[in-house]
Amino acid sequence: MKYKEHLPHASLQDHVKCFWTMEREYTPEHPAEEVTPDGFVELILNFGAPYRLHRAGVPDREMPRAILMGLHRKPLVFRCSGAVKLVATRFFAWGALPFLADQAQGIDNLQTTLGREWDELATRIEPFVACADYGAPLSIVEDHLIEKLLVATVDLKKIRTAARALHLSKGQFRVAELAEQCNLSARQLQRQFHDVVRVSPKALARAIRFEEIRKRLMFDPDQSLTELAHELGYTDQAHFNRDFKELAERTPGEFAREMRAIQDLLRGHDNVVFLQVPTAGRT
Repeated sequence: MKYKEHLPHASLQDHVKCFWTMEREYTPEHPAEEVTPDGFVELILNFGAPYRLHRAGVPDREMPRAILMGLHRKPLVFRCSGAVKLVATRFFAWGALPFLADQAQGIDNLQTTLGREWDELATRIEPFVACADYGAPLSIVEDHLIEKLLVATVDLKKIRTAARALHLSKGQFRVAELAEQCNLSARQLQRQFHDVVRVSPKALARAIRFEEIRKRLMFDPDQSLTELAHELGYTDQAHFNRDFKELAERTPGEFAREMRAIQDLLRGHDNVVFLQVPTAGRT
């Protein structure tokens, strides 16, 4: 698998965390990708084999070339047969709206109907991706976003301040403190935050805190779960376990065991980087 992140132009850095590209071959042994909630919005263009959204009890649903991965609340599992070539934009939770205002109702979930604009953009960059040239596609996507930002009318200043505070504090901020920092009442903050981000401040804080825990356990699965829970602001272990399991569909201990197994498997392959945690047999 080849995965690389790219910093956005300075004019986009209040909205876009990074651009990223990925090439990956899915095999019968590893046929799926599990995407857990992480507090970001991803605009993904796929120029390879299609992903298929897998949900228990219903037929797999094939994904189009362009999808918007919003602020989902449960892990999503995508199956694939073959190789994918992805060009993607990772927006901050508050950052996608000026570029995707028509899809605002979908920013809090998985959106698969993005319209002609993004299909045409994908068509423009497809020849470059076919030649394994990712520099030109990234420049085209970046220029397109800058053009949209110049004509955007959405005022995000106060909500950006609040959401950025949640990111910097790893989700450990009280709504009353956020409201005071933004010179808003708690009710005003809740309403404006939902209008822009499509989830409540509490829900975003929860996703951010979960992603921090997930990353820490991914790279150091042997660390103390009790100490990690305390560091991330949980008052008791039961709350920590319950929050994590609701977003990951397994406990922190179960997730740590999966990460130990993956590290054992990948010893001697230090150059491998995962975008999301592999499914480790969960399909």
